[in-house]
This record gives sequence, C-alpha cells and structure tokens, in this order.
Amino acid sequence: MTGSVRTQVPAAVPPGGGHLPHVQESSSAWGILPPLALAAVVGLVCAAVLFRRKTLARRYVVASCTVFALVLSLVLVAALRPRDEPHTAAAHGAAAADERPSRPGTPVLRTLRLSGKQVGVLVVPGRPGRNLVGIGADDARAGTAGGGPLRKGQRRPGSAQTWVSVNLPEGSSTLWVSAGGERKSLAVDTGSGRPAAVGALDSADGPECAAAAAGALVAGSDRPLTTCPSDRLTARDAEALRATVRFIAGRGDRSVGLVSDGSPRGRTAAAVVRSAARQEGVALAAPGKGRPVLVTAGWAEATSVTGAVESGRTRAQGVYLAPWLLARSVLTPSAGQLIPLRFTPRTEQAMAYAEALAARLPGEYPSGSGYAAWQRARGEEPEPRPRLFAASTAYVPGTMTSADGGGTSGHHHSAAVADWLPSGMISPVSGPMREG
Repeated sequence: MTGSVRTQVPAAVPPGGGHLPHVQESSSAWGILPPLALAAVVGLVCAAVLFRRKTLARRYVVASCTVFALVLSLVLVAALRPRDEPHTAAAHGAAAADERPSRPGTPVLRTLRLSGKQVGVLVVPGRPGRNLVGIGADDARAGTAGGGPLRKGQRRPGSAQTWVSVNLPEGSSTLWVSAGGERKSLAVDTGSGRPAAVGALDSADGPECAAAAAGALVAGSDRPLTTCPSDRLTARDAEALRATVRFIAGRGDRSVGLVSDGSPRGRTAAAVVRSAARQEGVALAAPGKGRPVLVTAGWAEATSVTGAVESGRTRAQGVYLAPWLLARSVLTPSAGQLIPLRFTPRTEQAMAYAEALAARLPGEYPSGSGYAAWQRARGEEPEPRPRLFAASTAYVPGTMTSADGGGTSGHHHSAAVADWLPSGMISPVSGPMREG
C-alpha cells in the first residue's frame, strides 16, 4: 500500500479563526457614562437640599440614592473592565513590538505596506555579510541598490516566504524591498565587527534556521543568531528517534528505508537510527518496496520524500519523520506521515505561537523548529516524553499542493491561516513513547 498507516485519522476542517482577530471596542457606551454620572450627582444633591427643606418626601430621596448607586456602579464597572480582549491585546502587542528598532547585529522583523498589502520582511542573521531575507510576497525582490535592479527571490519548501540572499555592509544601511510593482526601504543596523557566518543560512536548511529566528523574535527575544537547528542533534530529538525505531520494530516491520542528509544534525541522526535499528533487529535499506521510510533530512529533502510517496514514485508503508520536520510542505502530501512530538499543535500554547507569528509575519507557516525557539525564549519546557502524531489532510479534487506547502491547483486545498495544517489534522496515535 502506498503512503498508508495502520491507524485511521480523520481529516478535519481547521477550527474557526486562525488569524488573530482584530476586534474594535465600541466606545459609545463608555462615552455616555460620565455625563450620566454627573447628572446623577446633581440630582442627588438637589434631592438632599429639598429633603432638608422638608419639601421632598423621604421615599423620593431613597429612590434618588438608589439611582445614584446604580449609575456609580456602571461607571466603576466600565472603568475597571479591560478595554481589549486577550487576542486583541496580543495583536496590539505584536504591532508595538514591530515598531521597536532591532538591536544592532540581531535578526530584523518588520512589516511593509506594498501595493496595498501588509508584507512581512525577515532579515537573518542581521549582521555584516550574507543575509537571508524572507519577504511575504510571491514576486518579491530585495537588494541594497536603491535605484538599481534588485535580486529576484525564490520560494523554498516549508515556508510561505520568498527568499533572497543579500550582502549587507557593517553598521547602518538601507535594504530595499519590492513586491507588486512597489519598492520601499527598510533601515538595518548590522552592528560592528565580522562574527562567524551562520553557515546553514546558505544551505537548504536556511528557511528552517530563519523560522527558528522568527520564533524567538515573536516571543520577545533580541539575542543574536549564532546557530541553526541543523547544526546539531539535540538530546531530546535523539531520544525521540530511538523511540520511533522501537515503535517501528514493535509493529513487526523488520526493515525500514532511511533518508538522511549531510548536515551535522543529519549525520548524527542517521548514526543514532542505525544504532537503534541494530538493537531492535531492524534492517536499514533504501526507500521503496513497500517498507516504511524514516526521514532525518531537512525540510527540502523530506518534502521530496513525502511527495514521491504520495505520487506513487516511492512505495512505502507510511513515512516516519524526525521531530524537526513539523513543516507544512512536509505534512501536506498524503503519505501516511507519523512524527514524534513533545507538544500538541492545536493546544492554546502552540496556537499562541502560530497567531503571534501570523501577526508579525503575515502568511508564514508555523513550524516545529519555530515553536521550539519560541519555547526557549519564553522559558517554557516541552513535554518530558514524545507521542507519535499522524498528519492527515482533506482531499479536494482539482487542487494541488506546491513544494512549499501552499495550495495551487492539484491535490489539496491549503489556506493561508494561522494554523499548523489547514484542512487537516495532526492527531496523537500513541501514548508517551518509551525512551532510553
């Protein structure tokens, strides 16, 4: 069977909302309360004077006091009530953060209005030399020549941004961005000195590295970017891979196809999988022939693998993904994806990250690497043990999924909302997995 899993997971329409709602508080009720309170005070004073002169019955004084107490209560409630709903406050906070200048030598995240649309611009690492610029528009270009030609960008798997590589000088400079026929400038301060380059930004893992930088930025961090997720395999991810191999062996599969890459994380992950497979009596082979596939490569290679399984070019009994492959382009093809995670994507905490990202970088997809950076910046700990999750998307005839996970015209419908997998679900199919 091509791209199947032995656990059925229903497809679902994403929950309503998605984007941060921009709620406008009505001020009409608040505006009428102060005059009403003043009128009540004047009425009470007049009632007291008339009572002292014995021209007003006691019952009218009691009624006046009651009306005054009611009006005073309304005023106090209106004054003490929060003026913003939680999501609105979060959106306002994100907008305020967007206006603060970045610390020199750190990633930059701004929003420009180009051709009538709010377009997010992400610059990483924000230091002298080669920088990766992500722009939320399909036809985007960027460069440092204000009056000259700008470099055309390209889409990359796992991200909704258009990516352009730009060399920035030391200190303050101007980055020019164009989209939809309009060009605007963005002030950038790369700081002083020439620190070591962040090598992964120039590789296929660049968008994942930028996603981690964006996750830290929207969480409020202003620290320099010095490493990328693909630079090393974390202890938690190594344990999750061992648990995944143990899960595969427990299902009776005696061979698995391994797909890795040459990054430091990929090489270490492949070694961990080989060791765990030997202990569990599972043979490693090339993908195909109906055996399960285990992917420890980056977003680009993993997107190719799931696409090949969906199309039938690779016959596989499901695709097991490394924890960092929670990226929309990897999950959207129907390939029977299973992934070990230490969080549930649609919980309140995980959706807070997705919505904050959408507020600061409109249209960008949330990712596991971005959420991990968000958690670190906020001092939050992931769940102690991973669970295996299955990804499933709703089939819509006449639609297709592009390599970056966005919908075009083919097999899937994918809306640009603040959600992990629009028109789909990421559901747990196991309890906490045994590690060690």
